[in-house]
Amino acid sequence: MKKGSLLIWMLVLAVFAGAAGAASARQTAQPAVPLLELPALEEGRIIEIPLNRDPKTALDPREECYLYEEGAKDPTGYADPSITVNFGTGRIYETNYQYARIRIANASQLRTFMASAPGSKNTTPGHDLAKRVKAVVAINGDYCGGDDITKGSLMRQGQMLRLKCDAKFDLLVIDKAGDFHILENARNADVEAIQDQAVNIFTFGPALVVNGQPKYGVRSNHIGSHKAAQRMALCQTGPLEYLIITCEGPENEGSVGLTIDQFVDLVSSMPDVQQAYNLDGGSSATVVFRRDGKNWRKVNALSSGKVRPLKDIIYFSTAWDTAPEFSSILPDE
Repeated sequence: MKKGSLLIWMLVLAVFAGAAGAASARQTAQPAVPLLELPALEEGRIIEIPLNRDPKTALDPREECYLYEEGAKDPTGYADPSITVNFGTGRIYETNYQYARIRIANASQLRTFMASAPGSKNTTPGHDLAKRVKAVVAINGDYCGGDDITKGSLMRQGQMLRLKCDAKFDLLVIDKAGDFHILENARNADVEAIQDQAVNIFTFGPALVVNGQPKYGVRSNHIGSHKAAQRMALCQTGPLEYLIITCEGPENEGSVGLTIDQFVDLVSSMPDVQQAYNLDGGSSATVVFRRDGKNWRKVNALSSGKVRPLKDIIYFSTAWDTAPEFSSILPDE
């Protein structure tokens, strides 16, 4: 074999060896906590929550439904006949992560709430927003009013607020059945084709998992794909079954943060993930739960001490109404 040909073959083998080494070096999620079944309905009823519900009429999570591990002060889950939440933790790529597996009775329980009108720059701490709507669990959204995200599509609770897609962003669409649709490099026509079935549309990204397939590579520069950072994802794992997952960042003791591809490794290796979408990260990555069973608090990445105000939240609500005769939920106007 000629010297030049031998050199080419050596380079080819080196490339393949490097790719194999990178693949073998990939890490996966640790064993996950189970997805809890909905308890049997023995009293009351499960309601459909109106899209335009006034937060003042929201149903309260029930104190007796919070789940505690033996000896723990703070709950690690929640279970009533309309919703279950089960928290877990793990570690990957020298970084801690936290997640919650969620099951709901109907799609109206997956909701959004904004701190202010889309054109406003007003923000509010996530725990205050979650308390206002009486969320069982809540996470940050896509910072829908940010100066750096003026393109794409914005829909909240069935109201279309922006449609300016430029094929540069992956969009997440949540439909009336609570199912996720990820529109990669979306154009206006892509949104218009599904708009009638949509309830909420988010513009941030990128897509992490689409139809069960992990999505690697840089697709959105504004989320710092190659930078190790604190991150947040919202995932669907089955009909009315969801996963929220977040990792710590370099500001947290004992963690270095994850690149987007490392985050894909984590999210795609969690059980049953079919669709997964990256949301606003950094110090905006927020999970809110009731730490002592009474007060809504941020429960993730606590070692940094940071609580960044948010423009919007995505949250899961109880739909279990035990009022004797009349629901505390007002009808649609």
